[in-house]
Amino acid sequence: MSIRSQWCEFDKEERKYIKKRDKDKCVICGNKGALQIMHIFLNRSHGGKGTRTNGCLGCIKCHKILDNPIGTEQNKKSKELLEYCKQYLIDKENIVVNDEFIETLKYKKEEIKFNTDINYIKSINSLEKKKRCKYCKYLVKDKYNKNSSICSYYCKYRHMLIHKSTEACKSFKSTQ
Repeated sequence: MSIRSQWCEFDKEERKYIKKRDKDKCVICGNKGALQIMHIFLNRSHGGKGTRTNGCLGCIKCHKILDNPIGTEQNKKSKELLEYCKQYLIDKENIVVNDEFIETLKYKKEEIKFNTDINYIKSINSLEKKKRCKYCKYLVKDKYNKNSSICSYYCKYRHMLIHKSTEACKSFKSTQ
C-alpha cells in the first residue's frame, strides 16, 4: 500500500468511531446492510484524509450514486446527497468548513515523505536483521510447479514449499 493510500484510508479506531456515531446504518437512506465509509469533504481520489471529520457511513447504492453518478438525474441527486452528508458531519462533529479545514484533509507529498522515510528505514533495518529463507543454501526454485505463474521455492531441509520472505528456520545456512 502506498503512502498516499495509507493517508486516505480510515484506520481501525476511526472506523469504530464512525460506525458508532452513525449507529451502524447509512446516514442517507438508513439501510443497515453492506455499509462503507464515504469520503465527504475531500474524496479519496483527490487525496482526502481518512478521518472522522471527512467520513460517514453509507450503503453501497448511496456511495455509488455519490461517487459515480450516471446521467443527469443521478448527477443532480449526487449533489443533493453530498450537501446532506456535509451538513450531517458539520452538525455531528461541529466542523467549521473553510480553506484551512480543507487543507488539513489534503495529502501533501513533501510533509508526509519525511516522516514515512524514517519509518521506512526503520522497517528495512528490522528486515535486514531477520534471517530470511531467500539467503539460505537449502532453498531451491521449485521446477515441478509449472502451472503457476508465481515462482515457488522448496526448502530441502524442511521438505516444503515456502516463500523467499519467510523467516529462516534454526538450521539456516547462509549462502553469503
